[in-house]
Amino acid sequence: MEKYGKALASLLGAILVALYAALGGDGHIDAEEIVQVGIAAVMAIGVYLVPLAPQYRWGKTAVAVLLAVLQALTTSVLGGLDAGEWIVLVLAGLTAAGVAVAPARSANGVSSKSPAAPAR
Repeated sequence: MEKYGKALASLLGAILVALYAALGGDGHIDAEEIVQVGIAAVMAIGVYLVPLAPQYRWGKTAVAVLLAVLQALTTSVLGGLDAGEWIVLVLAGLTAAGVAVAPARSANGVSSKSPAAPAR
């Protein structure tokens, strides 16, 4: 968890968005929900792939926040906001917050918690 906390938080968020799209509402995935699931999946992949550099320890969090904002914009522009879409927006916000507080350590030894961490 110490090494992959941010990636796991974003993966959990993507899974929740996909489950909500598949099981919530009308019971089928429409075009808007496909876009929502796609953005959540890209968030999970992006958070995993972005390394933690000493000068950019916030990089993984930035990816999550930017994609959560894109999720909000896409959801509101594509179909307007109804009760079900607010749930997706809450999930996107909680995912970004989870990524922000979760721990992570890149292969280069840099930790999200400290400016520089010794390699293990």
